[in-house]
Amino acid sequence: MLIKNLTKFSLILGLILFASCSEDDTLDNGGNGEEMNSTAVYITDSPVDDAEVDAVFITVADVMINGESIEGFNKTTIEISSLTKGRTELLGELDLEAGTASDITLTLSETDASENGPGNYVMTSGGAKEEITTATEINISDEAEIFADAQNELVLDFDLRKSLKQDAGTYSFVSESQLENNIRAVNKADTGIVTGSVDNTSEANGEVVVAYAYQEGSFDESESSANNEGINFSNAVSSSVVSDSNGEFEIHFLEEGDYELHFASYSDIDDDGKLEFSGMVEASTASSLDLSGFTVDANSEVNLQITFTGLLGL
Repeated sequence: MLIKNLTKFSLILGLILFASCSEDDTLDNGGNGEEMNSTAVYITDSPVDDAEVDAVFITVADVMINGESIEGFNKTTIEISSLTKGRTELLGELDLEAGTASDITLTLSETDASENGPGNYVMTSGGAKEEITTATEINISDEAEIFADAQNELVLDFDLRKSLKQDAGTYSFVSESQLENNIRAVNKADTGIVTGSVDNTSEANGEVVVAYAYQEGSFDESESSANNEGINFSNAVSSSVVSDSNGEFEIHFLEEGDYELHFASYSDIDDDGKLEFSGMVEASTASSLDLSGFTVDANSEVNLQITFTGLLGL
C-alpha cells in the first residue's frame, strides 16, 4: 500500500513540475508563445540640399524597438549625410516578434563616441564645425512590419533634407513633432527602388536638380513653398539629387505602392552663396510609364529614361 501511494504521489508531483516548467517557458517567450525572429536595424539618409553643408554627423546613444534596446549597442557617431543612394550603416540586431514594429525610439547624445562635444554637428563648406541643437530622444511615428519567416532588415531613413534647418548660420533639427514624423521606418523586404537617367539636364536651367517621390495624388503646387519650419517639398516620401555629370538619380527604400515623381531646379538667384528654388522642371519619359502615377513593387526596380523640356510656366 505504501509503495502504491508513493507511486501516485510521484505521478502527481511530476505533473505539477511539468506544468510549472510549461508556465516558465511561456514567460520566457514573452507570455504569448510567439516565435522571436532576429532583426537587423540599419540607418540611411536622403540627401541634404543645402550647398553650404559638406557633411552631417549624428551620435546615436541607444535604439529601442517595441521596448527592447539593441543588445550590446555602443554609442556611435555616424556621418549620416554619406548614407545616400541606398547606402546604410548597421546599428545592430535584436529579436522581435512577428507583427509590427511601432514603438521605435532613437536616442541622440550631446557628446560624440569619444565623449567630446558636440555629438551632432554640421561640417560646412568653409570648414566650420557647427553644433546641431536637438531633442535627445526621438519617438519615431512610423511603423514597419516584422515577418516571422524572413530575414528582417529594418531601415530608418533619417531624411536630413526635411529634418535639418538653418537660420542665420545656426543649424538645428526641425521641431520634435516634425522630426518624429519625418524619419521613416521600413522593412527592406517591403521596398523597391526608383532609378533614372536624364538625357538633357541643362534644360532645367539650374545648378542643382532634385527628384522628389510622392505618394500618387499627394503632390500639390504649394509643396514648392517652405512650410513653417522653412522646408520645401516637406511631404515628399524621399528624394535624390540628379547628378550633373551623367543625369542619373536613385531613390531607395520606397514601400510598395503607387508614386509620382517631380523635379525641382535650384540656383543661386541672388548671389548670396546659397541655392534657392527657381522652378519646377517639365519632364517626360520615353517609356509607357507615367511620371504622375506608377507602381513600385517590393524587391523591384523601376527605371526611368527622362527628358527635360524646361521650367514649367516659362
